[in-house]
Amino acid sequence: MPTLRFLNLEEEKRRRILEAAKKEFSSYDYDKVSINRIIQESEISRGAFYTYFPDKDDLLVYLFEAEEDKAVGHFMEIMARNNGNFFQSIQEWVIEIVKIRKKQIVQDSFAMFYRSGFLKNLSLASMKSHMDRGRRDNIDVVLEAIPKDYFPKTLSEEEKGIGIQTAFSLASLSLLQSFSIEKRKEGLSDPEDDKEQEAFIEQILYVFQKQIQLLEKALGGKE
Repeated sequence: MPTLRFLNLEEEKRRRILEAAKKEFSSYDYDKVSINRIIQESEISRGAFYTYFPDKDDLLVYLFEAEEDKAVGHFMEIMARNNGNFFQSIQEWVIEIVKIRKKQIVQDSFAMFYRSGFLKNLSLASMKSHMDRGRRDNIDVVLEAIPKDYFPKTLSEEEKGIGIQTAFSLASLSLLQSFSIEKRKEGLSDPEDDKEQEAFIEQILYVFQKQIQLLEKALGGKE
């Protein structure tokens, strides 16, 4: 996590540092990421950087958490719109991101995921801490927004949490697959090839929706 000194910076300066870091991690493989480029882009000194973050692992984890917060915030807006209907909301969330091209909400984190080798390069302890904390916090937020009678009374809180986490895992996988195809499309010049890639995305969305519907049926979610 960043130091209190970073968190107490003026908002504009924090934003400048994070934007520079996001650009760097999205543009270069992890071992090519340069702290020098980040500090030059954000107009801070090397000494100042290390009073904000211990190392680039810590900075990368913080960037992912910030991107996750934005994505979860968008999801919660959809939940409110659907009166807490979780399974309907998660389908709409993925479709909005992919089809209505609101990908900016998550595309920065996906770009960083690919270029940084997030799973491979972060230490196991750091990765586990990040995943456990994010999973626990997000599940708690979602559960609070779901009506008490949405799931059957026989379902335990743990089972609800597992169901929610499974749905988010399916959503993340679908978004990653869609993002991969979008990146592939950038190098295409033939309209027919572009249509073929769009058809792949449609298939990904179809499979995702079927998976969510099966999960909803298994858990007994209220329609």
